Amino acid sequence: MEVAAALTDKAHSVSIIGIEAIPFRKALGEKVGKAIMKLFETNRVKFYMLNEVSEMLGHDGQLKEVVLKSGKVLRADVCVIGTGSGPATGFLKQSGVHMDSKGFVPVNKTMQTNVDGVFAGGDIVTFPFPGRSNKKVNIPHWQMAHVHGRAAALGMMGRPTEIKTVPYFWSAMFGKSLRYAGYGDGFDDVIIQGDVDELKFVAFYTRGEEVVAVASMNFDPIVSRVAEVLRSGKMIRKRDVE
Repeated sequence: MEVAAALTDKAHSVSIIGIEAIPFRKALGEKVGKAIMKLFETNRVKFYMLNEVSEMLGHDGQLKEVVLKSGKVLRADVCVIGTGSGPATGFLKQSGVHMDSKGFVPVNKTMQTNVDGVFAGGDIVTFPFPGRSNKKVNIPHWQMAHVHGRAAALGMMGRPTEIKTVPYFWSAMFGKSLRYAGYGDGFDDVIIQGDVDELKFVAFYTRGEEVVAVASMNFDPIVSRVAEVLRSGKMIRKRDVE
């Protein structure tokens, strides 16, 4: 989505093909996802959702067309494929360091692996996250890697410290900034204040009775304030924001 936004003033046309019905639905919920989709559409981006690429056709080594599963054929000079990423941990296979089925390296609270004296951090690890009752999670973001490095260093020095941080992300598209704090994986409800269609809102993501994450656009400094409260170890209840 960021690449598409960056290319709209450079390309004759920009099309987004996605397997979901709405972009960002899993991360930000349906209403926020739809509002961001609308922002893109007003900037001449076309969406072909619930779709996939079946083949790419070229001539003399140059891309000419992208054929969708639906049968639709799009003229194209450039195709950017967002495939996601996986941990590059193949080199650890014979090392004795334990990995899960997806290749992630589980660590304990001090970022130590199952091998004594071997620490790991960053995108390749699953670590006990205090904000989710120490369930092991993977959060691939540079801010978390910073925190992991510090925790690992202190662990190596015999000064173990627990990770006390709140994941904080942001994105910018068409000059609009989206801020996000918390770990919203598996949220079951979204409480929105403000106007989503005008992209001036705050969205609280809840699991059961607990607020687990918050996102906003043009609503500063609410996300930072929520992050501060969550970092202090306090719980924000659903009824508080309602």
